[in-house]
Amino acid sequence: MQTFLLKPGLVVRRNDRLWCFVKRLIDNRFVFNDELGEPWTVAESEFHRLYGKRELTIELEQPHLGAVPVITNAPRDLSTYPKPHVDEALRRKKYVDGLMAPSGQRYQAAEMPSRISEIALAINDKKRPPSPATAWRWMAAFEATRCVTKLVPAHGNKGRHRIINGEVEDILLDVINALYLTSERTPVAKIWFEFRDRLLSRNQSVPPSQRLQLPSRNSVYRFVEGLDPYLVDCARLGRRAANQKHRTAGTEMQVTNILDRWEIDHTLMDVLIVDLETGKVIGRPYITVVLDRASRMVMAFLIHLGVPNAETVLRTIDRAIRPKQEWLSRHPEVLSAWLARGLALRLVPDNAAEFHSGAIYAAFNDLGIELFYPRARGPEMKGAVERFFRTLNLGLLHCLPGTTRSNTRDRGDYPAEKMACLTLGTLDAIVLKWIVDVYHQTPHRGLRKKTPAEVWKEGESERPIHLPADLDALESILAMRDERPIHHYGVELSGLRYNSPELGHLRHRLAAGEKVEVRYRDELDHVWVYDSRKKIFLKVPCTNNSVIGLSRDLYDSARKMVRDAKGDADDFGAIHRAYKQIMADVERAKHSKKLRNRRNAAKSLIDKEGYARPSADDAQNALADGSRTPQPLLLDIAELSGFTVRSIDPPKN
Repeated sequence: MQTFLLKPGLVVRRNDRLWCFVKRLIDNRFVFNDELGEPWTVAESEFHRLYGKRELTIELEQPHLGAVPVITNAPRDLSTYPKPHVDEALRRKKYVDGLMAPSGQRYQAAEMPSRISEIALAINDKKRPPSPATAWRWMAAFEATRCVTKLVPAHGNKGRHRIINGEVEDILLDVINALYLTSERTPVAKIWFEFRDRLLSRNQSVPPSQRLQLPSRNSVYRFVEGLDPYLVDCARLGRRAANQKHRTAGTEMQVTNILDRWEIDHTLMDVLIVDLETGKVIGRPYITVVLDRASRMVMAFLIHLGVPNAETVLRTIDRAIRPKQEWLSRHPEVLSAWLARGLALRLVPDNAAEFHSGAIYAAFNDLGIELFYPRARGPEMKGAVERFFRTLNLGLLHCLPGTTRSNTRDRGDYPAEKMACLTLGTLDAIVLKWIVDVYHQTPHRGLRKKTPAEVWKEGESERPIHLPADLDALESILAMRDERPIHHYGVELSGLRYNSPELGHLRHRLAAGEKVEVRYRDELDHVWVYDSRKKIFLKVPCTNNSVIGLSRDLYDSARKMVRDAKGDADDFGAIHRAYKQIMADVERAKHSKKLRNRRNAAKSLIDKEGYARPSADDAQNALADGSRTPQPLLLDIAELSGFTVRSIDPPKN
């Protein structure tokens, strides 16, 4: 059957007046307004009583909702009642069947007592037989619908009557609104004492005949428990927390094809890592993950020590789009293939600041990837990647030495700082092997017991995979952006000059004062400059070869150090000496007793891709030798030989 849904905007008719439902109060009373704005407050029980007596009707034409909101339900059957009530209903049914003639007519009143006695003997009734009046009531209830549930005892209607009403209720609601429905979360005990004091104070100012009776403490407690829990949590916890607590899951989102929807997020990993040289703990690293929703395939991940920012997002997306063969070639211990690659249709991030930067908007517009931002504080809107973090913790990180577990209670007395022994490079290799050889090859409950690798292979036949034709173009798109003028010496960025013959030709074609778009990354050796005439990006090298291999972040820090010392921030010699001083400070900080200093030192020695960053002198030596590629962090493959990954699902009790 269908019943109406009491929804704000629903219009009802009472006493030939139209009333619009506004809201439900915290004490479960309903507020209606008529066409002139006059309010009408009615208790829920009184509303249903008026509706049952047809003194209140639902308007078929709804001016605000368009149609009457309905819900489909079914009445309860006999099996939902307690067994003693069912047995009593079946007992009454035997009397009703025996008292009704085969033609459907009832026996005469004079025949009822003798007939009831005969039925009681025939069914061997252990209870006292009903009186004729009671039997008449049973038959009347049954004949209306011919449903046995009408004969079930109405014990559910029994119970306490509401004793807090009228002026007593008004006083209690004032106390509740003033003390209980606040963010301080005042306990109910204080509500009782304040209510008692106010009621006694009121009684002292009126004659004895007008004094109100003080309800018991338990009655007040029951009144508070009967308040609308959602509205109570809105007042005490906040609306967002209340929505999260009382949320209901709707229909499951269906993503049919691979690359239709990516989800991205960051989190701190539940494991401590140590410095490669000193062996001291440097803290918990971050991990950024891009997950394909349809196949649950991990498209890419990036483990880093710095706080997530726009460049972290862009580099992870770069990894997600590219084929993984070059990445896997540096890790021969990985046995399975990693087929994840291609451009997605849409990406679902969260509402962190790094996902709202101009570089992110521009990059995804250029790639044709649509950004879908969920509501604030709505992690369930990208639940697949959130669930992956839990799987990563339970299946891998909580099994590693130096794990911090999810919380201090779960961690217990485990000495995480003492047991930590993994470096950033080792952890990166372990996570890579676990994702490719374990997670991608394990049946997933959300994929109907198929593995992510199997679903991805099946999806490749249904969805064409698009890859960038030019990886240099991809690098220029997934880069930070700025606008600069072109001078005779080129463009200037971070105090460095970038120039080339092509840039000189572009300068002569520009109008006076016109700026060009410059794209850059952390590496200092080159930038990308957009030629608006030819509609292409020019790769422009740095005119100072001494900075090749250095970090833009550290170089900017060195310039700031020179500027603070009242020096010339454009003097490369002074900046180079400051850069070397920063690296020397980093080496000293590696041995510091403070975790923050050791973490910052490790972060300075690792580039954005997780490789060891060369010093200023090493960069110049590498340039002289013709080698500019930084070497990866050292990894002892033997550390992985005896490693066994537990099940990704939590153990069942």
